[in-house]
Amino acid sequence: MDQVVESLVKKSPKKVHIETWGCQMNVADSEKILSLMKKEQFEMTQQADDADLIVLNTCHIREKAKHKVLSRLGVLRELKERNQDLKIAVAGCVAQAEGKKLLQQAPVIDILIGPGKIDDLPELVRNSKKGSPEISVGFSKAKEKVTDISCLQAADVTESLNGKNEVTRFVNIQQGCNNFCTFCVVPFTRGREISERPEVIYAKSKALVLHGARELTLLGQNVNSYGLDLVKNGRLEPSSDGPFVDLLNKIAKIPGLARLRFTTSNPHDLTFELANLFGTEPKLGKYFHLPVQSGSDRILKVMKRKVTAQEYLLKVAWLKNAVKDIAISTDLIVGFPDETDDDFQQTLELINKVRFSFVYAFKYSPRKGTAAIRFKSQVAEEVKTKRLAELNRIQDKITIEHNLAEIAQEREVLFLYKSQKESHIYYGRTSQFKLVKVRSQRNLIGELAMVMIKDANKTALVGELI
Repeated sequence: MDQVVESLVKKSPKKVHIETWGCQMNVADSEKILSLMKKEQFEMTQQADDADLIVLNTCHIREKAKHKVLSRLGVLRELKERNQDLKIAVAGCVAQAEGKKLLQQAPVIDILIGPGKIDDLPELVRNSKKGSPEISVGFSKAKEKVTDISCLQAADVTESLNGKNEVTRFVNIQQGCNNFCTFCVVPFTRGREISERPEVIYAKSKALVLHGARELTLLGQNVNSYGLDLVKNGRLEPSSDGPFVDLLNKIAKIPGLARLRFTTSNPHDLTFELANLFGTEPKLGKYFHLPVQSGSDRILKVMKRKVTAQEYLLKVAWLKNAVKDIAISTDLIVGFPDETDDDFQQTLELINKVRFSFVYAFKYSPRKGTAAIRFKSQVAEEVKTKRLAELNRIQDKITIEHNLAEIAQEREVLFLYKSQKESHIYYGRTSQFKLVKVRSQRNLIGELAMVMIKDANKTALVGELI
C-alpha cells in the first residue's frame, strides 16, 4: 500500500502560482510563463500555499516597486519555511533593475529572471538547488529572437492565467524602447527595441482567435515603431505604409476577430498612414491612446519626448479627420522636475483643447537609473498632489460630459465579462472603449450586440439590449 501511495505522489503534477503586477505586457509575459511551465508538467493554481513554484512577475515603473516585492517575499518566506521544496522566482522588471541587490535582501529567492530571458525559466527551475539561486537577466539580441511558429497553434499557448479562454487577449509584438525619455526606466529594464516577426504574430493571433478571442490588443513599449528594426537589418521588406500598418492590415483579416487594438504609442512615431487607417479599417474601432506626458514644450524637451504640443495637436487632428468621433486618451505626468505653474497651466490648456476621453495622470516618480532623478529642481510632494487633484478635477468634468452625451445613443458593444457581485450583469466596451453595463438573462460574454445607452457616470455607461 505504501508503495502505491508513493507512486501516486510521484505522478501527481506539480503546481505553479503566478502573481502579475504592472502593465499588460506583464500579463502577456505571465501567460507565456504559464505556457512554458505547462510543458514542464506544471499545473496552474490560484493558491500560493498549494504551489511547488511561485513566480512573482514584477513591475518597476512606479516608485517603491522593490519595496512591494520585498514585502511579498517576506510573506512567502513563512510559506517556504513550511515547505522546503517550494521554489520562488522573481521575474520581470524589478528582477532586471535590482538584480543581485534583491538577492542580498531576500535570500528566499531561488530564481531571478529578467523580462528578456523568460524562455530560460524551465531550465532555471530544473537546475535550481537549495542555497544556490539561478540568475538569468539581460537582454536578448535580435538575432537570438527566433520563435517556432508551429508551436503557436498548440492549445497551451492560448490558455490565460485563470485557465479560461477569454474574449480579449494580449499579444506582445515588440520588446524594449529606443527613446530614453528622461523619466522612464523601460530601456533599462526591457532593453532596446526588438520586434517579433510578423508571421509569428499572425500565427499566435490566429491561434488565440480560434480558441475564443474576439478582441486582440497588440503590445509594445512603442508600437508605432514596430518593425523598423526588422527593416533596418534586412529581415523585412520596406513598404510605403510602414511595417506597423502592414501588420495591422494583416491581423485585421483574421476570420472571427471582432476588434483589434494596440498600445502604447509614442506621438513622434505616429504616421499619417496609421492615423488614416482608422478611417478605413472598422475593426480598429474609434479609440486611440496617445501618451503626451505634458503640455509644456519646455518640459517635453527636458523629458526628451521628441514632440511639441503643436505637433501633438497636429497628430490628434489627423485622427479626428480620419474618424470624426474618435475617443482619445493620454498619459500625463505632473510635478516633473522644474515644472513651473506656467508649465502646468499649459498642460491644462492641452486637456481643454483635445478634450480627452480619459487620462492616466500620475505624480512624477523618481526612478533609479533615469536621467531625471539627477535633476536638481525636484518639485515638492505637496505641489505634485495639488496639481494632480486640479488636473483630475478638470478631466473628470470632461469625461462626464463625454459620457452623458452618449445617453439615447445606440452603440455596438463587445461583451467581455460578467459581474462577480451582481446577478445577470454584464460588462463590455463600445468601439470608443467606453465601459458599458447591461442586465441580461442570457450569457452575453463574447457577443457583439447593439445597446441603447440609458444612463452614464464618470466610469461607465448603463444600457439596455436593443
